[in-house]
Amino acid sequence: MPDPLDAVREAERLVREATQRAERLAADVPREHPSPFPDLSTVTALLDLARHPLPPELQRQLQQALRELLIALRAILDYSIDRLEPGPRESAPVEDIPIS
Repeated sequence: MPDPLDAVREAERLVREATQRAERLAADVPREHPSPFPDLSTVTALLDLARHPLPPELQRQLQQALRELLIALRAILDYSIDRLEPGPRESAPVEDIPIS
């Protein structure tokens, strides 16, 4: 009768060999640089959630939060674009835009 421990030892050996082989192969793969752009999948998921039927009060709160998030994102983009533009920065007149 075969010893069950022999099968376990053989499986452990195979796992060790496969791990070593995978580590060697992974060392040869060039590393990607992290993207300078944030992952917007969470925002996309929230937008998808807003489309599904929710209780009216929760849907209103979610839409309001998403709107505020998008306004903040727009402000960040505007700031970043302004910093990228060459030349002296002129102070443009500020216009108050009502948010409803």
